[in-house]
Amino acid sequence: MRQGLATYRTAGAQELQSYFLVLLVEACGKMGQVEEGLTLLAEALEVVDKSRERFYEAELYRMKGTLTLQSKVQSPRSKVQSGEG
Repeated sequence: MRQGLATYRTAGAQELQSYFLVLLVEACGKMGQVEEGLTLLAEALEVVDKSRERFYEAELYRMKGTLTLQSKVQSPRSKVQSGEG
């Protein structure tokens, strides 16, 4: 997915970048890569602001909420496993 997005951008395409980033963020969430997903979300929101293409903006915020909750669920578990909690 990352390679496809990079190729898409290299070709100079601007449309639907937020959609492709939503798909990549969703994949990160499913793989437990929450921090990477949140980083990509920040990038996607910048793309939305610059392009003013707001079609997938609501989905980006939904995914931000989902990943934020997922990060809070993972954090306590990590502390317990490492002996901190």
